[in-house]
Amino acid sequence: MVGLVSILAGEILYESIKFVIMLGLLVAAVFIGGTLRKKKDAKKARREEECNTEA
Repeated sequence: MVGLVSILAGEILYESIKFVIMLGLLVAAVFIGGTLRKKKDAKKARREEECNTEA
């Protein structure tokens, strides 16, 4: 019986650590995506501004 309890505790610990890691990866992906989107939008605005000044 003690063996089953320790296995259950280990499984709960494993799943909770896995959840925290996945949550951290999700947050990192959102921040990286936001940064890339800002850079892309800035580049697009700069390109449009250059086209408008040439015309």
